[in-house]
Amino acid sequence: MMKMRRLIALTGASVMALSTIAMAGEASTEQEVAEARGNLVYATSTFGQKFSPFFATTAYDMEVVDLTQVPALAADRGGAIIYNGIEGETIDYNGTDYTYYGMGNVTVTQNDDGTVDYTITIRDDQKFSDGEPITIDDYIFSFYVYADPTYDGSTTLYALPIEGMEEYRSGMQSKMELILATERAGYEENEYFTEDEYNSFWEAFDAAGEAFAQEIVDYCKAAGYNEEADSVSACAANWGYELAEDATAADFFASMVEAYGYDLSDEGINLETAGTSITDFITEKVGGEEAMEELLKGIQTGSGAANVSGLTRVDDYTVNIHMTEFDATAIYNVGLTLAPLHYYGDPAAYDYENNQFGFPKGDLSGIKSHTSQPIGAGPYVFDGYENGVVTLKANEYYFQGKPETEVLLMQESIDSDYVPGIVTGTFDVAVPSISDETLKAIQDANSNGELDGDVIHTILVDYRGYGYLGINADLVNVNGEPGSDASKALRKGFMTLLSVYRDTVINSYYGDRAAVIQYPISNTSWAAPKPADEGYQAAYSTDVDGNPIYDSSMSEEERYAAAKEAAIGFFKAAGFTYDEASGKFTDVENTYEVMIPGQGTQDHPAYGVAVAASEVLESMGIKLQVNDVGTSVWNNALEGNTAMMWAAAWQSTVDPDMTQVYSSENAHGNGTNSNHYSVDDPALDELIKEGRGSADTEYRKSVYKDAMNIIMDWGCELPLYQRKDCTVASSERVVIDSIPHDMTPYWGWYAEAQTLALQ
Repeated sequence: MMKMRRLIALTGASVMALSTIAMAGEASTEQEVAEARGNLVYATSTFGQKFSPFFATTAYDMEVVDLTQVPALAADRGGAIIYNGIEGETIDYNGTDYTYYGMGNVTVTQNDDGTVDYTITIRDDQKFSDGEPITIDDYIFSFYVYADPTYDGSTTLYALPIEGMEEYRSGMQSKMELILATERAGYEENEYFTEDEYNSFWEAFDAAGEAFAQEIVDYCKAAGYNEEADSVSACAANWGYELAEDATAADFFASMVEAYGYDLSDEGINLETAGTSITDFITEKVGGEEAMEELLKGIQTGSGAANVSGLTRVDDYTVNIHMTEFDATAIYNVGLTLAPLHYYGDPAAYDYENNQFGFPKGDLSGIKSHTSQPIGAGPYVFDGYENGVVTLKANEYYFQGKPETEVLLMQESIDSDYVPGIVTGTFDVAVPSISDETLKAIQDANSNGELDGDVIHTILVDYRGYGYLGINADLVNVNGEPGSDASKALRKGFMTLLSVYRDTVINSYYGDRAAVIQYPISNTSWAAPKPADEGYQAAYSTDVDGNPIYDSSMSEEERYAAAKEAAIGFFKAAGFTYDEASGKFTDVENTYEVMIPGQGTQDHPAYGVAVAASEVLESMGIKLQVNDVGTSVWNNALEGNTAMMWAAAWQSTVDPDMTQVYSSENAHGNGTNSNHYSVDDPALDELIKEGRGSADTEYRKSVYKDAMNIIMDWGCELPLYQRKDCTVASSERVVIDSIPHDMTPYWGWYAEAQTLALQ
């Protein structure tokens, strides 16, 4: 699917054909199923079989990593880092105190000169699953794998402002990087690769690129994004590319190269992935893993530092990382997985004082040789992968105690079989895609007709993102002054009317699968305002004078009437002339437009909200045209900054940094062109900068609350809903109370794996 940085055009829930599982393969008879019942069976999707903490890429492989590895720093239910994991920290979530433990502690020191020190101390009495002791040298080894000039995994530790990182990574490139750097200008004789190697690589690159683009086309076809689904150009338009009608997949990929050059990273060509990375396609086309390893080995092309000067080994259990400036994301990246040096690396090649870190610099082949057979310090030990099943066994050395469940099987399956599999006894736990059909299947299975019953226990968890309606301030304003009070009043008039219909429409569309939210941030974030917080209020619930529009005694119809009156006040403040006798504004010449990406089916959670508001506006003499469009039209309008108003959704990151979405530097087509609201406010920019520049979580939370208030004052974003994800477990076989309470996207069903138990 599209990467998280992309906007999501949420349409109606996909229909899932729930089928009966064929008892074939590993569980071919009822007797064989029964014999396996001593094990907890989790239904998941197809593994990529990259179970390495360094190189796992798919979400399903990462689940195996999570269960077999342990990070140096833990996080809480909101995704915030636990600074004192060794001693434990007690943190409130939804009115309940939870105590969190981790493998290590971290202290953050912001120095007077602007530099920052992260001091990490790990437990001094722990072992890996094979019984070998864990020391800070395992952390340092892991650090240097991620810092290696040829590292090509998904972790971006090397991007942090760590002193000496750039110097350590300089002077060495892989053969593939050197060939890519030519940008196909033609072969010139050099000491690094031959003409045959050059030509062979580019031939493989073209084939890989065509396959990469074709996967996107196939994805768009399967999703039914447009009527011309068999056209490459139509599918490419969903990804924001304009191609000729007769374009091929090769043409599509050529457009990506034109956009990103030969940058294969997640910030480059791979940002466009529909599932498989461009690097994986290249690996296949060059002849497999061994051939790729040769292409990726580092070649000394110049001088480079022997170590990362900002990393200092303090003692056997402590390390210090010195950064040249503060980076708000650093705290999430320095809590590296404690991967065993003695397994992934070579202890004989580790000598910290002499700049040897467990493997030859520029050669990660030894580490990659263990990609399919992980060892770590997590709650479970990897026992094997066979016939679509990963077998995990309880780790007796796990720092929070040996898990109650001795064997955990992770079984490949398809989403439509997850719920039926719980019913038939094939699976114990699953995370199905949520839809009306899924919920009905669960309710039908339970004798009480509810989501939680005697057969299936259901946990609905807030999705890590939210839906919203946006307004472009450059296109909806008064007298061409987007930041004026009159312009803000104009936009808040629209938002006041739109907001009042959210509860009715969202509840009708989603039912229990979503809830209305009040601030432009996912409820799953630690920075999200909570109802008990001072100053918390519903979105656009005050009038032009700052007075509350609603009170708790109002009926639904009374709320609609109150919103209309408040909107009239805002439009008057925008400068429009209101005729009391007719109840209409007499001088609104503009026709405003809101784009809903419902593919022309009107099946979108924002559609009913927009239509309801447009009808009231029409009665007031203001035209709001609701256009239900295809994804390509919607996406092109957003990217071209021509959408006046639109509906979309964001997928959130753990850190609530607002730079990408709200910073002025990314507005009006500048920077990343990701501030589609065109909010351009120095005070907001300063708050965003303050939020990025502090390590104090509570302070950052207050700063971001102030920033959100400015965003709402601009009248450019209306938070709509927080939808739900679903986890199901067998009420008959799983001890339900052993499943974590208050689950979140950051605290899933196996977050407390050591206590998870079967009946």
